[in-house]
Amino acid sequence: MSVVARGLRNPFRHRVRTAVVVTLLACVIGILAVLAQATRAARQEIERLQAGVRTVIELREAGAFGTGGFGADRPVGAETFSRATLAQIRKIPNARHIVKIEEYIHQPQIDALKPNAYAMIIGLPPGAPMRAIGEVDYENAKIVAGRGLGPADAGQDVAVVGRLYARERLGLDAGAGETLPNPVKLRLGDRELAVVGAYATGNDFGDNHVFIPIDTFRSIFRPGDKLSKIRVTVDRVDHVEVVTEELKQLPGVDAVTATEQVAAARATLGSLTAASLYGSLLLVAIGGGLIVFLMVLTTRERIREIGTLKAIGAPSGVIAAQFVAEVIVVITLAAVGAVLVAGVLGLVLRPALGVDLSLDATMLVSIFLGALAFAVMGSAYPIAKAVRLSPVEAMRKI
Repeated sequence: MSVVARGLRNPFRHRVRTAVVVTLLACVIGILAVLAQATRAARQEIERLQAGVRTVIELREAGAFGTGGFGADRPVGAETFSRATLAQIRKIPNARHIVKIEEYIHQPQIDALKPNAYAMIIGLPPGAPMRAIGEVDYENAKIVAGRGLGPADAGQDVAVVGRLYARERLGLDAGAGETLPNPVKLRLGDRELAVVGAYATGNDFGDNHVFIPIDTFRSIFRPGDKLSKIRVTVDRVDHVEVVTEELKQLPGVDAVTATEQVAAARATLGSLTAASLYGSLLLVAIGGGLIVFLMVLTTRERIREIGTLKAIGAPSGVIAAQFVAEVIVVITLAAVGAVLVAGVLGLVLRPALGVDLSLDATMLVSIFLGALAFAVMGSAYPIAKAVRLSPVEAMRKI
């Protein structure tokens, strides 16, 4: 224990040398910590993109286009594209890749009292994304007044309408951030529904829809188990093609996805992931190399001291333990300084990089343990070489 205690006190005997070493190590470790955090933030962003880029697969009834429908040639209850399809989806081998499955029912509605008054009534699970059928593609409906549909609205007589529908059918000019008058009602079939929100997509075609809870839709229009669309959200872009192939095996189903965009997104994200991995390895190599180099230089200067210890009969194990204790003290002091360096660098670089560079406890502990390991490695070679020398040879070393 006295040997370890002496090792813990040694750094404070040569304060100038220790201050220089600690400052250099603090700068190296602090910069490494900031770069490591930036790399981790980049990897987290890549993972977020993996889960959100082109990962929606749309399922339609085989041969259907666009909105599907409830034609006379499709008697209620005889369709293959129905709730039974949902059960089949959940049984496919790659269902573990699926985040959620959303069922939609579409019903075109024509108002005979108004010219060109075409609208789309859409039943969906409350809380599911509202994807309006735009002029070219599906567009996310953004709430501009009131609120969207939530889980508490399941089975309730409530609706969210498009801005154009609100203006032409309900006499409301739903501006951004406005609160809808209460109550506002619209009639669908033989039911009156309370309008709780209005949305906008940026084009009139997409703004002429009515979104209602799917159970409410079924009770009003009575489509049986019939569905118009099923949207499957895959957890990663890497899994889209696999899940798509599995879905295509279901009877009476067409699986639609943006094949080229999926391939391009996967290639791009794969490149970013590889670059992030190589960057992490490079940071570890550079940071670890600098720490090892500093500790080699520092320990080589102590060879004469090792010779003196050997001359007075200190065993090699005792000498090594003393220097390891000293390394722990130096690295601990450097780690404290590295926190200050990393904090300052984080504040300076955060606006420029646009990422969160704050360090959490896990990152700090990991960097400290890594720095300690590299420091011990850097000190091990000079110490091992010195303890193999005779006391006279060690004391002659400069």
